[in-house]
Amino acid sequence: MGVMVDKMNDRKSKLKTLDLFCGAGGLSLGFEMAGYEVLAGVDNEESFLKTFEKSHENATPIKKDLHDNGIKDVIENEQIDLNDIDVVIGGPPCQGFSTAGNRMIEDPRNELVKEYTNSIREIKPKVFLMENVTGLSSMENGVGELVTDELVDIFEEIGYKTKYKILNSVNFGVPQKRKRLFFVGIKDEINIDFRWPEPSYFSPNSLSAFKDSSKTHLTVRDAISDLPKLKAGGEINNYKKEPENSYQRWARKKSTRLLNHHAPNHGKTVLERIKNIPPGGNHSDLPEELQLNSGYPNIYGKLEWDSPSDTITGNFGCASAPGRFLHPRDNRVLSVREGARLQSFPDHIEIFGNKSEMYKQIGNAVPVVMATKLGIAIKNQIDEVKV
Repeated sequence: MGVMVDKMNDRKSKLKTLDLFCGAGGLSLGFEMAGYEVLAGVDNEESFLKTFEKSHENATPIKKDLHDNGIKDVIENEQIDLNDIDVVIGGPPCQGFSTAGNRMIEDPRNELVKEYTNSIREIKPKVFLMENVTGLSSMENGVGELVTDELVDIFEEIGYKTKYKILNSVNFGVPQKRKRLFFVGIKDEINIDFRWPEPSYFSPNSLSAFKDSSKTHLTVRDAISDLPKLKAGGEINNYKKEPENSYQRWARKKSTRLLNHHAPNHGKTVLERIKNIPPGGNHSDLPEELQLNSGYPNIYGKLEWDSPSDTITGNFGCASAPGRFLHPRDNRVLSVREGARLQSFPDHIEIFGNKSEMYKQIGNAVPVVMATKLGIAIKNQIDEVKV
């Protein structure tokens, strides 16, 4: 144990990190900002990996399906030593429901989360972080156990003390209400009782915000009001306004030009619907002649300037997708860059692929600022460990 802790207490030695199911790299970008060294990202989507590669200059992009090869083969083929990996992060898709009589991990639909747990078993990192949807916290497997408890038991068998918690990104400096379930596992021999980061941004009506108005939830206006007006189907490559607040200055810090500020076109009827929906409204506010005969109740949702955005999903480029993705002023859905801002991606990160792939990458990502806060919490507590 002494050698392991000595290495981690060397503040000049960055914790070396592997990102599984890396997507656009929201998690790993946040961990880089928190002072980690990202060795590699693994994904099986070409465009996702191109985004990851361009935004992680010193990391290796690995296009592999973990169904086909175990992580040991994948990593060693890239000449990365498993013993060099201190931290594993990732968000494997998980259906959560199991067939009758089965544990969640035995359900074929959950092969990717099984591959994640197998990767932890093979690599045996000092720490892991796993992200998933909040619905997982209430799901039961086929033998009546909570899926979360099953996962904790699996990680305990591998040798990790694991905690899980639902966190809302809006409470950590992200201009978006986005609840996600996070698991953090610490190797048993590292004597840490992990403490989750404390919320630092609050609802304007809360007592904490009353005491410190600079810590109120960030809003859509805070995030995107400096970006140029854009018509549906248009694209703009240059900033027109100076940043108006610290969030916008941070987003633009390393950016020399405006990337990915383009939005899909809309047909005549869709545009008419968008024009007739007020900020904060949805399709239920439409006049009778523009009403839809079917669809989800929360489609054609329009954002409000002075509230955080609702959750950005992989379908935020579609006006009729469930959610709130219409720009509060311009008659269109959000541009790729606006979605990236609401997900706290800095502007110098370019998103690659066709429009559908770009929207999916952003919507599926862990907000970068949220990832940074988690990375800092893990690193600080590891730094506290003494021989």
